[in-house]
Order: sequence, then structure tokens, then C-alpha cells
Amino acid sequence: MGKRVESTEFRLAAHREILVAILSALAKNDDAWRAINRILEEELIVQDHEEDPGIVPSEAFARQNAVTAEISSILQDASARAGSPNPAAPKNGR
Repeated sequence: MGKRVESTEFRLAAHREILVAILSALAKNDDAWRAINRILEEELIVQDHEEDPGIVPSEAFARQNAVTAEISSILQDASARAGSPNPAAPKNGR
């Protein structure tokens, strides 16, 4: 792995860790947690009726699906760190 790619990977991991820490604090506030999940569901996540109809997903749809999976993973990690028994995650999370 090149030094530049490795550096970017480490920086992204650090950003993710900070984001999980912030979200885990917010997860302890039910109103804030519901608002965060609602915003992500409405704004960022492909809804069922908007899915790519093809057998092989388009590049844009595949990218959006990967983003959705990462958002769900971050929210689940934050919820687990906050000690929430039932993490609220976006509907299309994988």
C-alpha cells in the first residue's frame, strides 16, 4: 500500500472514530438521536422505491449503497458505545 493511500486510510479511520464518539454522546438524547436518524433516512439514503432496477447496479447506485452501509455501521457503533439496547439505524442499512 502506498504511503499516500495509507495516510488517507488512517485519517479516515480517525475521522470515523471522532464521528462515532460524537454520535454516541448524542445517542443518549432520544430526541437528538431520532432527529439524526430521520435526517439521514430522508436526505442521504436511497429509499426502496428509488432502487436501480437493473441486475447489475449502476456505479452511482453501488456508491450510494456503500455509503448507506457505512452510515448504518457508524450509527450502530455509536449506539453500541452509548449503551443503547435498540439502535435506530437507517432502514436500508446492511
